[in-house]
Amino acid sequence: MTRAARVTRVAGALGCAAALFALAACSDDGHRGDGRSRDAARTAKSDSERLRGAAQSPSTTPTGSAGAASAPVWGFASVTPAGAPGTAPTAAGPAGTAPTAVPPARSAGSWRTAGGSGAAAQVTVARRQTGGYRVTFPGIAVAAGRGAAIVTALDPAGAAATTTTPVVSCHVVRWGAAGRDEQVDLTCRDAAGAPADSAFTALFTHVPDTASVTPIPTRPASPVSPAPLASAATPVTASSSDTASSSDTASSSDTASPQPSSVGAYAYLRSDSASAATSRPTNAYSVSGPGTIEVHRVDAGHYTVDLTGPAFAKNGNNLQVNALGDGPVGCNALGRVVKTDRQSVFVGCAHGSVWTDSPFVLLYTSGHALIPTGAASFGHAFTGITRPGGPIQQVPPGPPVNAWAWYSANSTGATNQISRLGVGRYQVTFPGISRTPSSLQVTPYGEPTARCAAAELPAAAAAGGAPTPVTVAVRCVDAAGRPADSYASVAYVSAPGPATP
Repeated sequence: MTRAARVTRVAGALGCAAALFALAACSDDGHRGDGRSRDAARTAKSDSERLRGAAQSPSTTPTGSAGAASAPVWGFASVTPAGAPGTAPTAAGPAGTAPTAVPPARSAGSWRTAGGSGAAAQVTVARRQTGGYRVTFPGIAVAAGRGAAIVTALDPAGAAATTTTPVVSCHVVRWGAAGRDEQVDLTCRDAAGAPADSAFTALFTHVPDTASVTPIPTRPASPVSPAPLASAATPVTASSSDTASSSDTASSSDTASPQPSSVGAYAYLRSDSASAATSRPTNAYSVSGPGTIEVHRVDAGHYTVDLTGPAFAKNGNNLQVNALGDGPVGCNALGRVVKTDRQSVFVGCAHGSVWTDSPFVLLYTSGHALIPTGAASFGHAFTGITRPGGPIQQVPPGPPVNAWAWYSANSTGATNQISRLGVGRYQVTFPGISRTPSSLQVTPYGEPTARCAAAELPAAAAAGGAPTPVTVAVRCVDAAGRPADSYASVAYVSAPGPATP
């Protein structure tokens, strides 16, 4: 396939993207997965002789000082734009003004759940320039850029119901320790790449050892869910050949997809070697448990991330991806393939419609919350579905349908739901998990040029004060800023706090 041919297909209709990135499972030496062209599957091969290894840094410095934390630390915050009605306390002020505190109802972190004298400290946010922000998480400093940060643009109120409000996307610029605090810088930009002010969510996580990640069991899925699509949870089985076409059909042995393991997988990585053919993030800047991580550059802006180990050699994931750097390049998840010893995740980066090399950060969960420990509730889902005899496809307009179970989890065991409201407009519902404080993250999925923003919609009160469903509205546009269908990976997490009434 020529370079021009691939760019043309990416810039075309989503049907082309679906052909490139069909979600399916293999039945033989691996599981054919969602998301890369077949030439990429043949190109990205292991090359351990060229890896750049490094010894893992010791994890001995107590949390709160600029060292390698000996226990997981994390923080998240939701920040609204200046001038939004009723949200002034969380607003980021004009460039150059003093940082603004983010109220406890819109932020959480391990410094708070651990208790002690620092538990009352607040997250702060400073607007440094148009579309540029710095979020400071108190008391969880980790030295030398360890850990991972992910951000997502939040739509303004009412934008989910319109097709005219521009979609802004945000990504991480850098993160690092500042004394006892951890600072995350981010940039928000419109579809053309110009800086644009936006509300956003920001999350930072650091895990010194995956053994310290809290297992999060999920209750069995509810047998009752509204407006189910009978085939929505049916996997598509491809041939074992790596060159199988996107029209592979379901085999007679297919059964309903299982929920991910009750003890979910958790991993992240920071890839700084954007132009290297093969690289290995050092253990100090990634976490993969008893496995390894390798990054292979397939072509400009096109990467394969091999997560090797038994925790990853299974179907199911939630992928959150950000580009790194203060520029207009964005990075998305392209998909994955599961093999006997690993899960290969595909990442694509683009400036407008042009595939472009970029550093990136990836947070991988499967049946686990976005934070390593301390979650009160969580849910994640993928917005595509499958039907017997076909690859991944868009949810049809109309009533909600069941989320694809391989890529869906809910800490209550309930079945998540997906709705498609129009071109590039979706709603994802996580029953029974609404709590405060909370955070959500959304990553476009399937090709590198889409940009998406999200918003949590207000929920009606539940009887008896029980936690209500969380409904996340997602809007996506193409490289020209026009509404465009895109799959998306959506995740929600809450920390201990009062139940949302």
